[in-house]
Amino acid sequence: MLLSSALFLSACDSVEERAEQYYQSALVLISEKDIDRAVVELRNAVTLDATHKAARQTLAELLLEKGNRQGAYRQYLRLAETFPDDLDSRIILSEMAFSSGSWDEFDRHSSRAEELAPDNPRVKAIALVRSYRVAINDNDAGTRRSLASKASDMLGDQPENVLLRNTLIDNALREQDYTQALAQIDWMIDFDPTKLSHYQERLRVLSTIGDETAVEAQLREMMKIFPDDPSNRETLIRYYVSRNNLDAAEGVLRDLVVASGSEDPGPTLDLIRFLAEFRDPEDVRAEISKALSERADPVPFQIIEARFEFSLGNHDEAIATLQDVLSKAEPSDQSLDLKITLAKMLLATGNNVGARTLVEEVLTEQPTQPDALKMQAAWQIEADDTDAATGALRTALDQNPQDAAAMTLIANAYSRAGQPGLAKDFYAQAVEASGNAPTETLRYAQLLMGEKRYLPAEDILVAALRLAPTNTDILITLGQLYLQTEDFNRVQGVVGTLRRIGSDAAIQAANGIEAERLSGQSGIDSALSFLDDLATGAESNLATKIGLVRARLNIKDKTGALALARALKNENPDDETLDFVLASTQVANGDLDAAATLYRDLLATNPIRPRIWLELSRLELRQGDPDAAEATIDEGLGHLPKNPELLWAKASLAERDGNIDGAIDIYQALYEDNSNSIVVANNLASLLATYREDEESLNRAWSIARRFREANAPALMDTFGWILHRRENSAEALPYLEAAAKGLPEDAIVQYHLGQAYISQNRPQDALEQFRKAVSVAGAADTRPQIEEARALVQSLQKSPTIEN
Repeated sequence: MLLSSALFLSACDSVEERAEQYYQSALVLISEKDIDRAVVELRNAVTLDATHKAARQTLAELLLEKGNRQGAYRQYLRLAETFPDDLDSRIILSEMAFSSGSWDEFDRHSSRAEELAPDNPRVKAIALVRSYRVAINDNDAGTRRSLASKASDMLGDQPENVLLRNTLIDNALREQDYTQALAQIDWMIDFDPTKLSHYQERLRVLSTIGDETAVEAQLREMMKIFPDDPSNRETLIRYYVSRNNLDAAEGVLRDLVVASGSEDPGPTLDLIRFLAEFRDPEDVRAEISKALSERADPVPFQIIEARFEFSLGNHDEAIATLQDVLSKAEPSDQSLDLKITLAKMLLATGNNVGARTLVEEVLTEQPTQPDALKMQAAWQIEADDTDAATGALRTALDQNPQDAAAMTLIANAYSRAGQPGLAKDFYAQAVEASGNAPTETLRYAQLLMGEKRYLPAEDILVAALRLAPTNTDILITLGQLYLQTEDFNRVQGVVGTLRRIGSDAAIQAANGIEAERLSGQSGIDSALSFLDDLATGAESNLATKIGLVRARLNIKDKTGALALARALKNENPDDETLDFVLASTQVANGDLDAAATLYRDLLATNPIRPRIWLELSRLELRQGDPDAAEATIDEGLGHLPKNPELLWAKASLAERDGNIDGAIDIYQALYEDNSNSIVVANNLASLLATYREDEESLNRAWSIARRFREANAPALMDTFGWILHRRENSAEALPYLEAAAKGLPEDAIVQYHLGQAYISQNRPQDALEQFRKAVSVAGAADTRPQIEEARALVQSLQKSPTIEN
């Protein structure tokens, strides 16, 4: 019989000896298959002696066997840090980083492994994969194919090397050799039938080749193999819904209800959620009533009933119901779910304090509750506390590694923290974990398109579209991708699909994409002819005619746009939308007084129109009356005191008038209300870094602006670069400031910023040129401190002996 490990430990033993005794105790427990207690003993060993290599290595192996990959990774990482020349830990870290898509970590550990043992077979495989990734990034198809061939050869000696198998799968997919891809994926499934990602990859290939029968069978198989993973059921339901086969979707859910025990409310709740989305309200209420009468525990169905009524707009009734249920509930996991649901309702109705209080209560009772952690993390991200957010989200992912919502949030946190590489990795993982769900797919595809990485964006959009072929958002994004790559044949295919869907939104999107295609492929005249035909055709509507007005404005046909707008208003005298359209054409034609009269008439009818207050204010600025523009914004705020657009306009006017503190105060309030606004974040960070000298303001500006590290907009690059310069990192700041100065040649402060960076880098001639530009752009009347300083620096630099005349 094994005695407690405490009996082995003498107070006289050294720390190393006590750690070794814990390790030996763990080995005995392992031999007796008592893995959980062995893990505890091994943790004790490495806590006492962090350099006990065998204990940490065994702990890492056990955690990996138990499926705790993140815990195992941390232990292998400690091994590598403690023993930098340990080859095994570097190999395993490289392979684990590859599997999770953590490419920075993969490069770091694989390069070290190559240094330690370049001839090791596993290291050779890792090196090949690194080279293969470089070939992909360089779009070097020849090298990619050559490396894939080498991977196939190496597989003879390493048949179980997953990195090599993945390389062959990737290459086969790029070559559209789907037979080979499926063969390799099937091998991976046989090798590790517990890994969901292999089945997801197989599903994507089946979707690509259009084998509908196999796709449906694969989805049903995944539901059986992974019954506790809701994403597979959700994907199957989405598959049926996208094909308008609601009965099949409902049938799947009802089968699950029948198969479940009466004590398991989950399948019935899923059925009710489906009915709430796709069936009549009375069908939903009937199913809830049935469950309440038949089930011993009514609380889960009281919760979903409240959610349903809340979704219908019955907010007070739903909240009151949950508060009543909660007041009678005993502390349990169920009461925690109640609090989370109630917190979400309070948040949606503007009661942030109440929502935060409930989330704090949940985390006090259960610090690892995933939904509470995600809500807390979202607030932390908004407050720029990204380290705390990533810690909370990693805890949530420890409990459910396939939580797409947690992956998206952690990607948001990394993006906010200025770590775009890590953000992209998690956005990509969220797409996979969600089963190519539309929301996750669209988010990542748009990010890829912004980087001009069109092929991977197309891959995930097409995969999502095959599971949801009538999703207009996916089709529109795919159409925009094909327009950007000038793949006009595929553009026409997207347009045709949208027309077959036939909804108003789909038809309008099809018309817009088709007009862009004609403009790009045949010229603007062809696009205008198409729009003219739409506007005069038998199926024309007001929206298509307004689209024609805007198209004419876009090609500078101001007279034609005004004539058409007047004709539409005459045909539809009671349509106020056309007053706004007509006013915009009058502004384009320089008839500002007529436009101002129309705007005032619209506001007299309904002053709750922030966009019109803004347009009227801009018009007054164009008329050379800044006081009237400011008065208009103030008048608008009298009707809409919390409107962010009007507050932003007031801050901009305050900044223009030199009231920097007033502008900062408004931007601070706007940022606290919505820290996701790029414009507000940039303006606040820029003013703090430009006009305030204290360290606290600079640190605040940095925490806000970190997200701009990979921005391409000149204004964002100026803000980020100037903050880097202020933080004494001028060498890194220069590329940002140079690009900003080139992109904003008429902004005197941007030119001044670059001049200061040149000074810090001992480039006085370049600095003088920039300060001269700043002074010239600003003009003689500009007395801002930066411009005054630029004038003084021009004078002093011109006298410097190092400056050429």
